[in-house]
Amino acid sequence: MAHHHEEHDQSIQAIPTSDSWTKWIPLGIIFCYIAGLTIVATRIGISTPYAALSYLMGFFFVIFSLFKMIDLPAFAMGYQEYDLIAKRVKAWGYAYPFIELVLGVLYLLVIHSPILHIVTIVMSAIICLSVLIKLSKHEKFQCLCLGTVLKVPLTIVSLIEYAAMGIMAAIMLFGIVS
Repeated sequence: MAHHHEEHDQSIQAIPTSDSWTKWIPLGIIFCYIAGLTIVATRIGISTPYAALSYLMGFFFVIFSLFKMIDLPAFAMGYQEYDLIAKRVKAWGYAYPFIELVLGVLYLLVIHSPILHIVTIVMSAIICLSVLIKLSKHEKFQCLCLGTVLKVPLTIVSLIEYAAMGIMAAIMLFGIVS
């Protein structure tokens, strides 16, 4: 059993060794799906700028939470390697995908809630800080934004993803779009 645990640890940290752009194709496909779903939702649902941001964030959180839940124990274990909260509270790695799912569903409902946006901003800030700290150490590590299914390295792209969620939540919170 211990041997399996060691293999599991190595699979979490294993990232593509190639510097090829092909390692980014799965992430690009996912972003295209999110963009496409957002366009469809704004065409058949509410079509305001606020709703478009809400749909975009909702699909992002729902889809990203799905990938994390595919192998929740592996996600939680790997997340402890760089998330500031998960390092201290192991349960956070298990709870986080479900929180992300709830945020996603609430955004898809196009709810005008300051609390929703504040929670998103705080969570995004914590993730961004966690990623910045890990990147500053120049360690190669797998980004777990897509769980352990897709092997994408932890890079500035990881930082941009969650910074964008925080910025969009702030835009919605302060009524910059309506």
